[in-house]
Amino acid sequence: MLAFAYDQFLRHSFSTLDQFVEELGDLLKCPVTVENSHHHLLAYSEHGEGTDQARVSTIIGRKVPAPLIHRFWKDGIMASLNQSSEPISIAEIPDMGLGPRVALSVRDQEGRVLGYIWVSETNRTLTAYEQQWLKKAARKAARLMQKANRYKRGEASNEERLWKLLTNTHELGDIPEEVRQEERQSSILLIDLANQLEHMETVQALFESSNAVLFMFDGEFFIAFIYGKDLRKQVGAFAEKLPDGVHIAAGNPSFAVDGCARAYEQAKALLELKKRFGSELADCLFYYEAGAYKYIQPYEDTAMIAGDHPAIEQLREYDAENQTSLLETLAMYIEKDGHLTAAAKALHVHPNSLQYRLKRIAELTGLHLRNPAERIGLYLDLQRKKAQLSVNSTNGIGNFRVDAPKKKRP
Repeated sequence: MLAFAYDQFLRHSFSTLDQFVEELGDLLKCPVTVENSHHHLLAYSEHGEGTDQARVSTIIGRKVPAPLIHRFWKDGIMASLNQSSEPISIAEIPDMGLGPRVALSVRDQEGRVLGYIWVSETNRTLTAYEQQWLKKAARKAARLMQKANRYKRGEASNEERLWKLLTNTHELGDIPEEVRQEERQSSILLIDLANQLEHMETVQALFESSNAVLFMFDGEFFIAFIYGKDLRKQVGAFAEKLPDGVHIAAGNPSFAVDGCARAYEQAKALLELKKRFGSELADCLFYYEAGAYKYIQPYEDTAMIAGDHPAIEQLREYDAENQTSLLETLAMYIEKDGHLTAAAKALHVHPNSLQYRLKRIAELTGLHLRNPAERIGLYLDLQRKKAQLSVNSTNGIGNFRVDAPKKKRP
């Protein structure tokens, strides 16, 4: 009987999109909303039960609220809708006033996205059959949208164009004309304003006075698409004008706009690294400048990593028992890439004294400090250890100290 009702709905001739949406909501016993590809509201069913605050705000403003659009993009929802005609289930987002939903794209015969259908599941959950059936309903909605020419309402905002670049779902028209006309390097720049919203106007003014054509604030980061012949100089100029304490990061430059999605992830990764290694990465602007630091997180996540180099614990215990600083010596020697004179100067000791310490380290641990592979592994282990523990560090890894409990003298 239920399948018959759904079949009858598809056979019915609707005069308007509003009538279609109203009857679809009655059939599904769920609130239904239809919007165009730029998130402008086109039609909605009566509220009934199951209406949430996000839907009310959309209806009042005649457009999906900007913070919610940003969230959909950040969570990968919009990319999924734009890349596939399959319906997707969306879990509730309490902080956005959004209940659970099923959404799917509405497409023309060439597969271009005309808009989206949103079905609220606050009142009831759609069955697998109903979700698949919605694809047929979406084709009917497409004809009504084209007939009324309603899907063309509004143009893609700069924010939407930028999100498409960040998720690699863009079309040629989303790429700034200046970049299309002349092959230039481009990247994605992030400024972390999550806990410093008082600087929003300052940052926005910087971008408005620059050549940046696509930029936005997503509630956490100020994000900008940047391009030019000398991005290092351009980003450096931005950094110099930022208030103290505001972190900036950019992904690796690329001549291919398709690289923006990767640059976005790299910029976010660099900001995370700056939170852990603030003093060491204070002057880093691009992801590639993080050097070995960018390998620390993947290094930590690798299941085959059994733990730190045993020499670190050996030296910690030896230093605690003998009131020495061999671990600090090792860290500085590695930081200075094995250069004896530079390490001795940083440690304020004579090169001969440093040589004696290194010999003692080798005797205690069996380390082969002339082996670059072992030095790199130790460097990563020391940096990771430094981030994990409470560390007394004011000038890079050279002041690395992890004090073990002092043993009582007999």
